Amino acid sequence: MRYGSVTVSLGFVGMAALVLLFDRSGLLPFAVLAVLTHELGHVAVIYAMGGRVEGFHLGLAGLAIHYEGRQIGYLGEIGIALAGSLANFALAYIGSVWGGIASSESLFLLAGVNMGAGIFNLLPVYQLDGGRAVYCLLVLVLDGELAFRLVCVVSLAVILGLLGLGVWLLLWSGWNFTLLLVALWLLFGYCKNFGDAVKCARRTGSS
Repeated sequence: MRYGSVTVSLGFVGMAALVLLFDRSGLLPFAVLAVLTHELGHVAVIYAMGGRVEGFHLGLAGLAIHYEGRQIGYLGEIGIALAGSLANFALAYIGSVWGGIASSESLFLLAGVNMGAGIFNLLPVYQLDGGRAVYCLLVLVLDGELAFRLVCVVSLAVILGLLGLGVWLLLWSGWNFTLLLVALWLLFGYCKNFGDAVKCARRTGSS
């Protein structure tokens, strides 16, 4: 489905409906605000570096920003990748400060959700900002194909580690499957959007 410059997949609509149906924690509004803050951080730096946003895509693998910025370069790409998490950290700081002044649990919750979102997106997984930044950094000093292979291997290792931790947390708690679902979501995005990355990681592992 297309709404102007925004395209939405049916998978995303289904996932959003499930979240709305089963969310009983009241975290959803804070999570939405954290996502919006994160993406605005990216957009602000894209335009600050002379780029232009052409559209957004909401899918099961996450939200992707399509932009034109051939003059930006790898250092600029690193700045754009990190800008989302920096925006989350800034809002987390504001929320914690004002939460202390106003003694507001909601502001502390806002700070916590944004801090978590910022840290999560810095994980060195290819489809996350952290993996993208690592790739751009490696390309500055290594051959592009080698840099890509290294990021593929690291991404898969991190995802498998999160899967293991998720299974342990589920068995230990008896009910908490949040981390396991996050890890499965990352694995799905890795395999769906970067099938060639999976093949690349296998070749690297066997060489």
